[in-house]
Amino acid sequence: MRDSKNLRRWTTPLHTRVALAVLFCATPAIADTASDVRYTDLLARLGAAAPTGAGIGAGQVEANEGSNFTPDQTLSEFAGTTFTVSGTSGVSWHATEVGKALYGNSLSIAPGMTNVWCWSASPFVTSSYLKVGSGSTVAPVLPPTGLRIFNHSWIGSFGGAATDNDALRRLDFTVNRDNLTIVAGVNNGAGSAGQPMMAYAFNTIAVGLPNGAHSNSLTPTGIDGPNRRKPDIVAPGQFTSFATPVVGAAAALLWDTADSHPATIGNPNAARAQTIKAVLLAGAQHRAGWSNGTPDSGASKGITATPLDPLYGADLLDINRSHLIFTGGEATGFAAPQASTFERHAGWDYIPTVVSNTSVYWSFRMHQPVNEVSVVATWNRLVATNFASWTLQDLDLKLWKLVGGVPTAISGSAGVGVYGSGNVESNSTIDNVEHLYIRNLAAGDYVLELKRKTGAQTALPVCVAWYIPETTPSNPADLDGDGSVGAADLSLLLSQWGTPGSADLSGNGFVGAEDLSILLASWG
Repeated sequence: MRDSKNLRRWTTPLHTRVALAVLFCATPAIADTASDVRYTDLLARLGAAAPTGAGIGAGQVEANEGSNFTPDQTLSEFAGTTFTVSGTSGVSWHATEVGKALYGNSLSIAPGMTNVWCWSASPFVTSSYLKVGSGSTVAPVLPPTGLRIFNHSWIGSFGGAATDNDALRRLDFTVNRDNLTIVAGVNNGAGSAGQPMMAYAFNTIAVGLPNGAHSNSLTPTGIDGPNRRKPDIVAPGQFTSFATPVVGAAAALLWDTADSHPATIGNPNAARAQTIKAVLLAGAQHRAGWSNGTPDSGASKGITATPLDPLYGADLLDINRSHLIFTGGEATGFAAPQASTFERHAGWDYIPTVVSNTSVYWSFRMHQPVNEVSVVATWNRLVATNFASWTLQDLDLKLWKLVGGVPTAISGSAGVGVYGSGNVESNSTIDNVEHLYIRNLAAGDYVLELKRKTGAQTALPVCVAWYIPETTPSNPADLDGDGSVGAADLSLLLSQWGTPGSADLSGNGFVGAEDLSILLASWG
């Protein structure tokens, strides 16, 4: 995407003047996009059962082209789509191209989305939705019924930190109040200056490009939470305008999955924007060269306070892997490390409250070495109802090795021979994400710890998601890996009944009678 000085920009009279920029670009190639984000792998794995985004509503917010901000609703690409427009608008080329990538019938990975609400960015931020400039007693409006995703393929600023912060706080407030997934593009051009709206929010997903041709400046002094890294994730697109809706479409597929898959349907914790965000980030492809600056030797080996890559965030969107994590189902963390109860290698856990100065633990068994481990914890900031203040919890992630059932640290020199590179501790004090990414982890038993630091901040839910390649015990029916097939394995199988869990011994796609027969045949 073009450098910010080459973007078309203008000012619009508001309560305070705001400079907005449309991010212009050429139409992306859907075949390349689908392959790059592993959507083709998802289709190959699931076939007709693959989610489409059906039933998920999208909000599309656009900076005006002249006085226009809506897609060309007459195109066959949008046949069957119902548009609800806030205000009056003609056709915007930019909105049309963004719409194709977000919900288009042939150009989106989520063609099942058929309800779209359209806003112009300036009134959306002020009079129509967020209500910036309306005072501390006026809250943002409620979203339309069925709207779960907002796409912001525009950048902007009021020109003053106080008003920009009001906009960002109100946006984060709506995520908490209304359970929304909000994707926002960062500015284009490698080394370009970032813009506060909307990528500098805490509770959104900021999107960049796989080639790094985007702004990656730290959130500046004056903006809430200075020195945080953005973007959170990258996706294909010639420019960030079209990378952003690709992530929005991926989120729609997970929202659809939450409503329809046996492993998630009926679980309110699956149908949460925070869970969707954690699963998308944990599933990202970490390409060669990805690094969050963790030392690979010495006393600080495996320890970082910067969870994400400074340019690529969690890195390249992988919807197939994220879907595997999501449908791995929700785990249940423990208040103490477990030496005999092990989690599935792809899964997540939504924890409503982590008490100050306490931890939650999950144990894993690797029967063979694994080439990578990805773990993400995410949580939201809490904005006061008068938008004058906010609080943020401080949480850390750490991986321990279980030696004789006892957690043993593997950071520093203790990690030599246990893993090749990456971080086993993520200890940021400013971000609302922690991330472990470990390469070449040795076989053995491990325990993951999420710890909340001491603090008076208001406790909010935390979601932890993980992806580890599957390893195989000598007897596949030995589900808990304790060396024999017995009651614990039967309990695990029954807990996964009807789902595509690790107890699918027959390989038919779900846990059922065939798997029970195989397990009983191996009893003892």
